[in-house]
Amino acid sequence: MSKISVPIPSGSVSEGVPAWLSVDAAAWAGARPGSWARPFWPVLALLATVVAAIALEPVPVCSEAVPCGPDWVGMVQMGLAVGLLYWFARLPELTLVAAPVLAVIVAWEELPSAGWASRAANLAVIAALGFGWTAAWARLGARQRQRRLIERTARAELRRVELAGSLTRGAIPISAGLVLCAVAVGALVLGSRAVHVDERQAARATRTEVEVTGRTDVSLRVRTDDGRRVTVDALFPEDYRLGTTVAVLEGEGWRRLVAEPYDAFGWQLLALAGGLPGLSLLTTGCLARRRGAALRYGPVPALQVLERLDHEGRTWVYAADDAVGSTPLFACTCVPVFTDADECEELDVVQGTDDIDNVPITRTRLREAVMLGAPYEGAELAFITSGADGTSEVTRTIGPVRMPRPGEGPAGAGDISADSMGA
Repeated sequence: MSKISVPIPSGSVSEGVPAWLSVDAAAWAGARPGSWARPFWPVLALLATVVAAIALEPVPVCSEAVPCGPDWVGMVQMGLAVGLLYWFARLPELTLVAAPVLAVIVAWEELPSAGWASRAANLAVIAALGFGWTAAWARLGARQRQRRLIERTARAELRRVELAGSLTRGAIPISAGLVLCAVAVGALVLGSRAVHVDERQAARATRTEVEVTGRTDVSLRVRTDDGRRVTVDALFPEDYRLGTTVAVLEGEGWRRLVAEPYDAFGWQLLALAGGLPGLSLLTTGCLARRRGAALRYGPVPALQVLERLDHEGRTWVYAADDAVGSTPLFACTCVPVFTDADECEELDVVQGTDDIDNVPITRTRLREAVMLGAPYEGAELAFITSGADGTSEVTRTIGPVRMPRPGEGPAGAGDISADSMGA
């Protein structure tokens, strides 16, 4: 370990914890996915192709032969496309399921009846979905490779860290996700019920042929054969020319165009507004809970590393032999974990609070630490290091592990370097 780094209090690290050396850390960093798999590229490809497909799609005209009606398949298409723009970046696990589903829907619904320009745009959408799916698979594969490398470096050195309190990781996003998903399901039920009510009314209604005599932005003025002048709502009044004949369904206190059944767009929009974030939160919460449970209850790899805080409160982790902190391996946000006094006697790793020979603690200095868990994108980790009062401290991640880009380092790197050299 570096002599200018703040050591862990004696007795707080069990014997036999191997150091994560630069050669092993370089192999771990090299296992990350290529730059082509960065979420930016799949998101850009999908956004561009979806916009092109929408722009080139022929606008359907409502008619009595082909009434407009609620487009449930279109709702699913729109929802998956919007969701994947986020899932490509944050939830590759969900991408592996959603991208193939959307690709099949596009191929089944859009390709057969589209013109050549629209067909080409939809083929580009399918290609973008395949690209995003491949990138997600590459990212998940990189996580497995990095986890195996950490386990190999730690050899058989697996440790347990007991954290106070009950497991709460993921509880808030899971609860919020369930509520939003319930809102989405309720909107779908109410929308479907409204459609069925309209169909029952249409079955009992009287069909009347009328002449279009005028129109506004939201309605048509029509005249019946017996001279009555009535107004009927219209979603697309510009599609009906003056003087043409259209069919109207009339019932007791109810009237609509035959070509325009009840539009459930409002309910569909509410379902998407609740379902997309609800599904995202639910998946995020379940993944966080599973990873948190693995860290809390299962033996995890233990390695000696160096770490430092930057001026924005992020923790940067370095190889154990990177004495000057020149090559950060990853960054994460950590918070202290407080254990009960009785539990401290039972911890396998954290055992003592001896002095550290009066070494002054500067939070931005490199500090010796024991890393518990396998780092990869989205991992849950715990660290045992030196606290501000000179005693051992246990921290855990509260945000995703982030791999730095080439040349990227801690905020305020110049001040941090000066702190380290002056200590």
